[in-house]
Amino acid sequence: MIKAAIIALALTMFVACSDAPRPTPADRQSFSVVSEYPDAATGRLTVLITVRKSSLPPDVKAAAESVIASRREKYQRITVKSFIEGSSLDGQPFAISKLENDSVEHVFGTMPGGSVKIPTH
Repeated sequence: MIKAAIIALALTMFVACSDAPRPTPADRQSFSVVSEYPDAATGRLTVLITVRKSSLPPDVKAAAESVIASRREKYQRITVKSFIEGSSLDGQPFAISKLENDSVEHVFGTMPGGSVKIPTH
């Protein structure tokens, strides 16, 4: 019995010791690109992304700026429409971020979940 326990412990140590780091939730990308609509003739690009339901405005802003930074060499004007996971892409986006004249502007629409109920006495 003791030999079996020692062998199992030794094998567990070999399995646990690998070169690859364990994935963490922070490694997961906070957004997904759903579609891109480029117009090379005008130098415009529209990108639709989805963000996690738990995303706050600073998270959405960072996601949009990441998308813009990775594409700004090819396009002079970029519009990123950010939607909350599970919401309709035909509806109003949670945020619209625009790159124009080397400046990025973010406009936020309605917060997820609509109105907020505040408890009373």
